[in-house]
Amino acid sequence: MVSTEMSTGPRLPRWVTIHEAMRTTRLCWTEARPAVQIAFLLRFVTGAAFTMRDDLDLPRLLAGASAWSCASVSAYLFNGVMDVDEDRRNGSGRPIARGDLAFRSAVGVTLAAVLLALALSAPVVGLIGWVVAFLALGWAYSAPPLAAKRKSSSCAIVVFGLGWTSYAGGAAAAGNGLDAPALVFATAMAAWMALVGAVVKDFSDAEGDKEAGRRTLAATRGLHVARRLAVAGAVIVGAGAPAAAWAWAPAALPGTLPLALGGGWVIVRCLRVGDTEHSDRHARRDAYRAFMVTQYVANAVMLVTLVVSR
Repeated sequence: MVSTEMSTGPRLPRWVTIHEAMRTTRLCWTEARPAVQIAFLLRFVTGAAFTMRDDLDLPRLLAGASAWSCASVSAYLFNGVMDVDEDRRNGSGRPIARGDLAFRSAVGVTLAAVLLALALSAPVVGLIGWVVAFLALGWAYSAPPLAAKRKSSSCAIVVFGLGWTSYAGGAAAAGNGLDAPALVFATAMAAWMALVGAVVKDFSDAEGDKEAGRRTLAATRGLHVARRLAVAGAVIVGAGAPAAAWAWAPAALPGTLPLALGGGWVIVRCLRVGDTEHSDRHARRDAYRAFMVTQYVANAVMLVTLVVSR
């Protein structure tokens, strides 16, 4: 008779299993792009700060922030799963594309993050609807039948929604809706994402995206057209956001002023981008870096202003 131990085969030491779980978690976090995750959490917290009251329910806010982080991780990890072809063609160093993170593991963690986001947001009155909306937008961005990432126009619309719902979710977690200053700021920052970020992010990946069948402006019309659109977006948001705040919501003005400076920075970076695929790929990423730094600064300035003014 064969013993039970022999029939089940050798067992891995517990520390090996824990090590593999930690490694998978770390790789999933890297795949979800930490810089982007921090930006979404910052948007959420800033949205909450607009409507915070003296009787703030801190556990409620922390639960909401945790739920939003899980939703954001799931959306961008799922994007990594769906972008394997493009990422490999573009020579991406992300874990799934380079083969360090198993496809199946990434899918499992994505589903776990979705369930955790829903479970954490369910007790927070008013938040779960925003979480569901965010998750739906994340799906629409990456997956058929819409796959908004494939075209610049649909990408901009979905990206706007991902940004705007983050501020609305933060306000809901704080127990309130968006007031006029919050509406102006949230709309300005979402427009910054849609009209600038959604365009400049494609500069460095135009060739691989075209080979993978994407129909972005950079892939189909060339860098010179995409560059002009990004410059136009930077002008519109950089000038329009402070003007709108000045006219309708002066309390939001401090947070919109960095967009004017950042818009100028993005324009300079765009003008330095070459018009052909032979231009330096690293240099083509500079406009996106300027976009990212600007949104960090704008949200941080707005958050600090709101906290100090209370």
